[in-house]
Amino acid sequence: MTLAVVLGVAIFGCWRLICERQPAKTAEAYIRAIASGDVDAALSVSSGSAAWSVSRLRGSGASAQVERVECSAAALGRGWARVVAEVELTLQDGSADVGWYSVDVARTGEGWKAVAFRETEPELSGAGVVVSGLDAAGAEEVFRQYLDSLAAGNWQEAAKCLAGPARRSQEMSAPVLEKGALIGKAEGLRTEPVWKSGKKLLAKHYYIADGREVSVTAAYFKTKQGWKIVRVIQN
Repeated sequence: MTLAVVLGVAIFGCWRLICERQPAKTAEAYIRAIASGDVDAALSVSSGSAAWSVSRLRGSGASAQVERVECSAAALGRGWARVVAEVELTLQDGSADVGWYSVDVARTGEGWKAVAFRETEPELSGAGVVVSGLDAAGAEEVFRQYLDSLAAGNWQEAAKCLAGPARRSQEMSAPVLEKGALIGKAEGLRTEPVWKSGKKLLAKHYYIADGREVSVTAAYFKTKQGWKIVRVIQN
C-alpha cells in the first residue's frame, strides 16, 4: 500500500510538471517580450486582453534587461492555466528592479496564448529562517535612506530604495509627491526582522516623525544591488 501511494504521488508530480511546462513557457515568453519592449514578439504569444495590453506599449520606448524569470502554475485546468511569475530586471537607468505577475494562459487553435496579465504583490509563504544581523542591518539602512529622502523631498533618491509595487506606486504618485516633503525628519529608527525566505525579507520598523510614533511593516527583496523595499504597510 505504501509503495502504491509513493508511486501515485510520483506519477501525479510528473504529470503536473508535464502539464504546466507549456503554459509556463508561454507566460515566460510573453513576460520577456514585454520587458524588453518587443511588442511583436509579445503579440505572437498572446490574445484577448493580454494582447490589447501589450499593443498599447508600441512606440513607448519602454524596455528593460531581463535578468531572471521564474514561472510556476498556480492553477491548472483543461486547456487553461494561471501562471505566477517572479521577474528580476535591470531598468534603463541601471537600477535593479523586481516584479510579480499573474498570467492566464489558454490553449487556442494557434497553440497556447497568454490571455490575461496583471501585476501582483510579492507572495510571502512558508516558515521563515532566522534573519542574520547583517541582513537586518542592511534592511534598516535602506529604510533609513528612504525616510531621509522622503523628509528631504528627494523623490529620485527615495525611488532608488524601492522596487516592484512600491516603486511603481511612487512613480504613479510623482505629480502629487513632487510638490513637497511628505514627512519631517524621522528619528529613533528601530528594526525588528520577523521573516526571511530566499531573497525575501519582512521587517517591522518603529520611528518618530513629526512628533508621533510610527510603526510599519516593510517587505524587502534582495536584488543584485542589495535589499530594496517592495511594500510598506502601516501598522
